[in-house]
Amino acid sequence: MLTPAASIAVMQTPVRILVVDDAEPVRKILVQTLRAMGFEALQADSGPAALLQVLASPPDVAIVDQWMPDMTGAELVRLMRGSLDPRVRSIAVIGLSGRPGSERELLAAGALTFLPKPFRIAQLSAALRLAVEPAVPAASSAA
Repeated sequence: MLTPAASIAVMQTPVRILVVDDAEPVRKILVQTLRAMGFEALQADSGPAALLQVLASPPDVAIVDQWMPDMTGAELVRLMRGSLDPRVRSIAVIGLSGRPGSERELLAAGALTFLPKPFRIAQLSAALRLAVEPAVPAASSAA
């Protein structure tokens, strides 16, 4: 049986995913889960810390919690989408929250998709597939 990362795509380099959440237990569980799935997982405990990481070395995907002190997830996503760096603008963002209304805010800011807290591994896998597959070049068909 393939791992979720392998079922998404066979890539030369691991997909880098930044987990942004002020709740340490949530970050730890997500990072451990992503690593077990075969991804390279990074973490930030706030929007400003995430922005510094994103600008220094843009990940392929960011999983961003909406409700954090100092900066909401939607504010972070808007800053990323407004970046002059095309690598930052093109990061696939998965919004994350357990509060009603957060999905609408994150998607309006530019998140690709949304995960409710708590979520199931199947939901995480589906969101990651959506975030990663557009970046995978289509296989050329032999005639």
